[in-house]
Amino acid sequence: MTNEIITSRQNPRVKAAASLSDKKSRRKAGLFRFDGIKLFGEALGRVCIDSVFVRYPESEDIARSIKKAIDMGFISDGCVFYLSETVFEKLTEESSPEGIVTVARYADELHTDASESTAAELKGKRLLILESVRDPGNLGTVMRSCAALGIETLVMSDDCADIYNPKTLRSAMGAVFKLPTVSVKTAELPGFISELRKIGRKVYAAALCEGAKKIGEFNIYRDDCFVIGNEGHGLSNGVVGACDGAAIIPMREGNESLNASAAATICIWETVRATEAER
Repeated sequence: MTNEIITSRQNPRVKAAASLSDKKSRRKAGLFRFDGIKLFGEALGRVCIDSVFVRYPESEDIARSIKKAIDMGFISDGCVFYLSETVFEKLTEESSPEGIVTVARYADELHTDASESTAAELKGKRLLILESVRDPGNLGTVMRSCAALGIETLVMSDDCADIYNPKTLRSAMGAVFKLPTVSVKTAELPGFISELRKIGRKVYAAALCEGAKKIGEFNIYRDDCFVIGNEGHGLSNGVVGACDGAAIIPMREGNESLNASAAATICIWETVRATEAER
């Protein structure tokens, strides 16, 4: 290890990396930050690594991972910075950090904004739609379930939690680096759903309302998709009205609802196990 050890919390690189806790700073820089050796490994080759901050002295596992990443050409030695423990504490989001924090560039080719043609371009892809899911932990868990079970694109209203929030990244466990997402302006989400229906897809609102069908008691097909709403208020009337109908998850008497991420995971499973047969 030949890199100089940074011992000042006022170091410009450290201050810039620390500022990425703030969403506005992340957007302005086009950079985000995440903790841990597992996410570092997941990010390699999937996003562009800007810099890596390592607590000195580093563990053997981290030293091996850094060397491997350099040998494979994913990072250069010049983007690795070693920090004293007190300086490292300024960057980490963890109560028991492993000793590595990575800063990467936004994956703009993976996470895109919707255009007029987006609904048609998503034809044939398994989808999940989120409206106003504000909790970063919930969003990260949903992304993890999507990636693990086979959802090919996650569609989100633009008032959902930030996918680059450290809590989202922690809960997503690497899904942010591989699951495509499409951001739709919140006011335009009902229209986007209508466009999906025009190309033959059925869209179901996960909502308890009149005429709602119980999941498991009606056929779901490959192109069908579900919309999951806000943790406290559920789905907006506009979104429910734009859907083909509503679906509910059967629960035992005395239980009113599930956590948004838990409900989403059940809907994801129903989507990916759906029959390939024609409607």
